[in-house]
Amino acid sequence: MKFGVKTYDDEKFLNSFENKCDFFEVQAIQGKNYSFLKKYKLPIVIHCEHQVFGVNIADSSKKDFNLKAINFAKKIAESISATKIIIHPGDLDNENCSKENSINFLKENCDKRFCIENLPFRNVKNNKKLCASPKEMKEFLIETNLGFCFDINHAIEYSLSEKLDYWKVLKKFEELKPTHYHLGGENMDKGESHLSFCDSNLDLRKVFEILNKNAEITLEVSLDDNKTKKDLIFIQNITKSKL
Repeated sequence: MKFGVKTYDDEKFLNSFENKCDFFEVQAIQGKNYSFLKKYKLPIVIHCEHQVFGVNIADSSKKDFNLKAINFAKKIAESISATKIIIHPGDLDNENCSKENSINFLKENCDKRFCIENLPFRNVKNNKKLCASPKEMKEFLIETNLGFCFDINHAIEYSLSEKLDYWKVLKKFEELKPTHYHLGGENMDKGESHLSFCDSNLDLRKVFEILNKNAEITLEVSLDDNKTKKDLIFIQNITKSKL
């Protein structure tokens, strides 16, 4: 397995991990300068702007806005020859949103570099998020012929909200042959997600028994340097003892 760390636009953060991890993941935020990425020898995964930034590719009224975000991510990817670009399929949060809109947008504007990320079932406004279930994700993958970014925490959140056995759900997602992975700590009692592993009670050894042994996994944990370093060492040691 390979492990990477994620940042928004923090050059200093990436510098501190250059000789410690296998790759980087970077959130492409419009208006930020990412020219510093060219200096790194490690592979870099790009993540498109998503709902936090106002992007929702399921919303037809936001098509131009969405397209600017996706094109910005493409521009960064092309500047560093990135082979993976992660994208969220969106939410159904108003009458302009639909699954069909999302699929059509992906087909029209995304190429083989793009990986669709599964989302938790509902957000705080109780709006349905797309690709929360293995069944819907499979439909998107067939329709678009794109890759799949398997967010393990999102799959657990979906399972808990629907009162499903999350181990069975994780196995169903893994059957879809992900091309990339996201993983953070999880407090299974409180339903808190993407935590540092020291704050987690998720059985990571059991998780790794389900995942592909060649998985490339971005740690979505703390953005704090020291905490992330501890998480990276912790997860590397777990997999070394298992494989």
